[in-house]
Amino acid sequence: MQTGVHLERRHFPRIPLNVPLTLKTGSQKSVMNVLSTDLNPSGIQIVSDDLVNPHELVELRHVKPASNTDYDVKGQIRWVKSEKGKFRSGIAFQKSINWPITLSDLIQGFEVNVSQSSYFQCFLDTVDDGILIFDPNLNIVAANSNQPFCLPREPRKLRGTNAVDFSSLVSNSTDHGSLKKVLQWTLTSGEEVRIGDYRHDPLEKKGSDGSRYYNIWFSPLISSKKSSNVVLRSRDITAVHRFQEKESAREETYWLQYKHVILGQLFDDLLEDIINPLSAVVGRLDLTALKMSSVEISSDNEQIKEWISDLESIQTTMGQITEFCRAASRRREKEVTGAPGGFCLNRLIRNELTTLNLHSFFRNIKKDMSLSQDLGPLYGDYADWANMFIALCQVMMRQMSTLDRREMSIQTSQENGVLFLRISHNGKALNLPIDEDYSLAVLRLLRKKYGVTLSVAGGSGFQTVTLKMPISNVQEPRK
Repeated sequence: MQTGVHLERRHFPRIPLNVPLTLKTGSQKSVMNVLSTDLNPSGIQIVSDDLVNPHELVELRHVKPASNTDYDVKGQIRWVKSEKGKFRSGIAFQKSINWPITLSDLIQGFEVNVSQSSYFQCFLDTVDDGILIFDPNLNIVAANSNQPFCLPREPRKLRGTNAVDFSSLVSNSTDHGSLKKVLQWTLTSGEEVRIGDYRHDPLEKKGSDGSRYYNIWFSPLISSKKSSNVVLRSRDITAVHRFQEKESAREETYWLQYKHVILGQLFDDLLEDIINPLSAVVGRLDLTALKMSSVEISSDNEQIKEWISDLESIQTTMGQITEFCRAASRRREKEVTGAPGGFCLNRLIRNELTTLNLHSFFRNIKKDMSLSQDLGPLYGDYADWANMFIALCQVMMRQMSTLDRREMSIQTSQENGVLFLRISHNGKALNLPIDEDYSLAVLRLLRKKYGVTLSVAGGSGFQTVTLKMPISNVQEPRK
C-alpha cells in the first residue's frame, strides 16, 4: 500500500476483510489468534476472544505469510469494545505499510465477486504494483491504473476485454514465450511464474528511448467459489535497471583507468633505472669521441683496446635498457582485455616479479618463494590479478624503505577447495583495513568482482596478507 499516509484510520475508506492474523502484545508477550474485520493503509480493526489493553503496543502477522521471511506490522491499540463475548479493537499502524496478504486470501476475505466489489477496486488502487486479473478465458476482470501493458489504463474500461486485444500481451516475448502463453500456462498448471528484468516498449513512446523494465509475477488466484483466475503483477524497476547500467559502465571505466594507473606507477618508479644508464651511455660516447678526436696519428693497439672496452661497456648498458623495454612490453601485452581465459597464478607471479625486479630497490629484496605445483587455473582478466599482485608488492616495498635487511615471502596453495595467496614482509605494518588505502583499492574491486576475501595477520617486523579465492568463485567474474 502507498506510504506517507496519516495515521488516522477514519480519514480513509476501510475495506471489509476477514483474514486470520496473529497478535502479539508488547507487555504480556502473549500471542493470540484474531480475525480482521476491515483494513486500510494505516490501520486495521480486529475481533479477538481475549481482552487487549487500550494504548498497548502490539505486533500483527499474517497466519500464512506470503514469503518465507517474517513480516511483522507494528501498531497501537486505540480503542476496545466488548461485543457478545468477544472483543473488537481498533489498531493504528506506526507507519503505512505494504502488507503481503495474498490476493487469494483477499478474495476469500471479501467473499464477493472481484469484478463487482468496489471495496476490492479501492484496495487495488492503493497497490503500487501494476495489477491485471484474468479469468479462464483471458478476459480482464479487474485491474488498477498502475498496470503498464494495457491501454487505456482505466480499470472500468478494461474490464471485460480479452488479452488478444493487446499486442503487448500477445506478441511481446520472454524466455517462457509470449505473456499470453504464460497466462495460459499458469491457468493450466496452477503454478506461479516469475520473470525478472522484463523489457517493455510503451506504445506511446515507440521510436524513442522510452523502454521500461519490470519484474513480473503470474500467480493463480482461487476465489471462494473455486474458480480459477490469473493475476499479472508488475513492478517497475526501470530506475534500478538504469542505475545498474550506469554502475556497470562506471566500474568498467574505473577498472580500465586503474590498469593504467598501476602501470604508470610501476614505470614511474623505474624511470631512474632508465635515465641513469642512458646518462652513462651518453657520457661514454662523449668521452670516446673526445679521445678519438685528440689522436692525430694512427692509433696504437692500446688505444684501440681502450676504445673497444668503452664501446663494450656502452653495449652492455644498452642491453640492460633493451631488456627492460622488452619486459615492459611483454607485461603490457598481457593487459589486453577480452574474453576471460584461464592462466596459472604461479606463472603470473613469476612474470610480474620479472617486471618488478627491473627496479633496483625491489631487486635487492630477499624473496622466499613457495609456490604449490597443484593449483587449478585462475580465470578472469589477467590485468585484474596482475595489478593486485604488483600493488601489494609496491606498498610492501615502501614499508621496507628504511630497512637494511629487506625480506619478502610469497606462497600459493590450494586447501579444501580454496585458492590461497600469502605475501609476507618484514617492514612497517600496513594501515588497517588495507583495502581502504588508495594504493590498494584494487583489493576492494577484486572482492566485489571475484568474491575474494582478505585477511591480515601480524604487525611490524612480520606481517602476512592472505587472499582467499573459493574455487567456485574463481571460475569466472561475478555478473
